[in-house]
Amino acid sequence: MSSANHTSSVLVIDDDNDLRYSLKRVLSTRQYEVLEAASGEEGLKMAEKHSPNVILLDNRMGGMSGMEALQHLRGINPNAMIILMTAYGTTQTTIEAMKFGAFDYIMKPFDLKKILALTESAMAASKDLDSSGQSDAAPSLSKEDIEGGIIGSSAAMQEVFKMIGQVAASDVTVMITGESGTGKELIARAIYQNSLRAQKPYIAVNCAAIPENLIESELFGHEKGSFTGATNQRIGKFELCDGGTIFLDEIGDMALTTQTKILRALQEGEIQRVGSSETLKVNVRMLAATNKPLEEMVREKTFREDLYYRLNVVRIQLPPLRERKEDVPSLIDFVLKRLARDSKVGGKTISPEAMALLNRYNWPGNVRELENLIYRSAVIAQGEKILIKDLPMEVVNATAGADPNAAAARKAESVPAGPCGSDFAEGIASGTESLGAESLSSKQASDLLGGLAEDPFDLVFKALLEKHGSNILEHAERAMIVRALEATKDKQVKAAEMLGISRATLRKRMDQYDLS
Repeated sequence: MSSANHTSSVLVIDDDNDLRYSLKRVLSTRQYEVLEAASGEEGLKMAEKHSPNVILLDNRMGGMSGMEALQHLRGINPNAMIILMTAYGTTQTTIEAMKFGAFDYIMKPFDLKKILALTESAMAASKDLDSSGQSDAAPSLSKEDIEGGIIGSSAAMQEVFKMIGQVAASDVTVMITGESGTGKELIARAIYQNSLRAQKPYIAVNCAAIPENLIESELFGHEKGSFTGATNQRIGKFELCDGGTIFLDEIGDMALTTQTKILRALQEGEIQRVGSSETLKVNVRMLAATNKPLEEMVREKTFREDLYYRLNVVRIQLPPLRERKEDVPSLIDFVLKRLARDSKVGGKTISPEAMALLNRYNWPGNVRELENLIYRSAVIAQGEKILIKDLPMEVVNATAGADPNAAAARKAESVPAGPCGSDFAEGIASGTESLGAESLSSKQASDLLGGLAEDPFDLVFKALLEKHGSNILEHAERAMIVRALEATKDKQVKAAEMLGISRATLRKRMDQYDLS
């Protein structure tokens, strides 16, 4: 294969001579190098020889079909952005096109402006992929990391690891607290695996997932005929776990009656099956977890005070992911390696731009959200790298505009200069067309901005709301794009970086607001 020339090349594979001619004319207006092939077989040879950035591929041609060509093209050049064109679209065709790695899918007949805009988006994605180069985050996880699943080099997580080491070898009861999705069960399993009971049973029970009328039977077992539906004797989790470790997750959701029996199991090492008067001795180490404020529940009499103190002998508090963002790259590496190991999605990396965006995100769903997001993005990514365009739009939108880490600093500082600071205020004050706001004097703008040090964007909101009353998001977004382009002297890459979006997204917004 020849060395790839990734300036701006487009390969059109279609057996319709007239369509190829029309596409070449319109694409040439953007200074693209346009290559042509009249069949799938010819297209494969052209792709191997020239390594185009973007490929426009017809689905129905004589000889090799577009879908067959698509699969071969992915092997020849996995980073090419392929747009499938067809006059015979079905749901299955669309699914297969995306499954085999198409960038997008368009129905014939199509407007030439639409195919041009789609090609430009694909070209921008191709350039983003090229610009990421070899600087992807290199996985640096050991086999133990991947198997254990607990990732974190931050100071907060190092304290957690120290605590695990301190309590593992004893039989002390441990309460693990933290927001949902922070990995409480992983900590419990790590305590168990490093304990003297590691060769004994380990059972995890999600108390919130079991109906209240069944939780006692699940934990302590029941006798035949003890209640409607009890057709056989059942051995409960405590009895099954004798000699081992039981982990009660979401223990704050447990009913008070069950709490009483848990307390007895802890204090006396005794349980009774439902419907039985026989007392059974059990030797079980208990670990518990919750994302609820147990201290508050104790005050409200919805959680037993004596059980709280019995469980809370040692507490391990897991920090939310937003407070240990330095661990985000390692966590992403871990998820990608695990996906590759499990053969779900193999060999994917993440571009520096996408990594930077995820480092700015606040992760309300914590590590669980990160795992789901990376899995979803790896599945969607058409090349070997996850790009910003592969991330969920709500995540991209949540990180656009300002770095959440700077929120505290903004409260303590005066209003920053630049597109979002005093220059922007003067833009609103002057009532420019790009900002679409009513005129205010410079002094009025300065006074108003000075009173909004916690969030200077309130100025934009107030001005646009007073002027337009609705659709203010579009006006504000257009204004921000204009100011970013002005600040960077129309350098789109720098403007996109300033706004926290990809260049492809910036181009779409420029087309939307007629800023081309």
